[in-house]
Amino acid sequence: MSNRTCVIVGGGVAGIEAATALRARDAEARIVVLTDEPWPYYSRIRIGEVVDGRIEPDGLFLRLDAWYDEQRILLRRQARVEGIDAAAARVNVAGGEAIPYDELLLAVGARPFVPPFPGADLPAVTTLRRMDDALDLKRRAASAGRFVVVGGGLLGLEQAASLAGGGRAVTVVEAAPWLLPRQVDATGGAVLQAILERRGVSFRLGAGVEAIEPGDGGAVRVALKGGERLPADLVVVSAGVRPDTALARETGLAIGKGITVDDAFRTSAPGIRAAGDCAEHRTGLYGFWSASGDQGKVAGAAMAGAAAAYAGSVRQTTLKVSDVAVFSIGNLAAPFAREESFREGDVYRRVHMDEAGHLVGAALIGSLEERKALVVSSMTGRPYRAP
Repeated sequence: MSNRTCVIVGGGVAGIEAATALRARDAEARIVVLTDEPWPYYSRIRIGEVVDGRIEPDGLFLRLDAWYDEQRILLRRQARVEGIDAAAARVNVAGGEAIPYDELLLAVGARPFVPPFPGADLPAVTTLRRMDDALDLKRRAASAGRFVVVGGGLLGLEQAASLAGGGRAVTVVEAAPWLLPRQVDATGGAVLQAILERRGVSFRLGAGVEAIEPGDGGAVRVALKGGERLPADLVVVSAGVRPDTALARETGLAIGKGITVDDAFRTSAPGIRAAGDCAEHRTGLYGFWSASGDQGKVAGAAMAGAAAAYAGSVRQTTLKVSDVAVFSIGNLAAPFAREESFREGDVYRRVHMDEAGHLVGAALIGSLEERKALVVSSMTGRPYRAP
């Protein structure tokens, strides 16, 4: 096309998929990816494996330096963006550098949400979102024996199971009455809870955190709203994420729950787009890996001048919790007309459909045999047929 400069802020899945799609359509553009991390693009959803030593950081790298060279994409690590001058079309990087752009994509992701209970800022309280978090938690876990995980979502449960497998005492505190309330129904949550209890994880369900109180020698007590106090050397908060809108807000972009974008991921400022966990599309916020990748691909194509439009992603999640496969798709809480369910030992499935047999939502635990059929039904709109 032309010798344009396209700057992407964020080196995660949305940013790198955008850079890939952009380069595939524009061989001449100068592409610069800015990330404040020291790491290349890695699998963020697997960083819990670094904590328990199952894998080293470089085992999660998804693009090595040679790939960036081959694609003629300049990856700038540890480049912290301090501001955007939208009028002058420049990105200001820490250290005084200003990078001009013709197209700018914000793919800055999301930040862990830590509820504002007293004691949330104590040193014993941590989160797990980035590679540096995983390495820090690995170091600190080596001398800790008692853990409380606040949040019974997928990543929190995976971390709890991993820590328990290493011989630590682990308690999960979840405000909902069952585990994975966004992915499975009460029966599915009970199936997973029974599996994890056999592996050494304790649970406090329907329980909220009142405060985290300082104890002796850096330890703490997690005070629950019912009055119980749980001793802990470390507290891992896994209470979800919130879109990172700080940079966009300072730039004066329109903000809802995330950075407001249209179908081509244009923000309210000319020349600036946003995609991934930080972006709020008309179909909502997503907050999961595959959707961020989908958005990055469309945003990158649009940056290259293609008539690309995003219509939403299939809401699906696949993860292993203590080597137990868990898959969810759609919305089990939505109204439905028909259902199919099955439970045998540690294997569970529930499928909700409308009157015509179209998929509404589904959850699988222990066996993913039906996953492909569920995804096909969701993506094509054809009635669901079990394999």
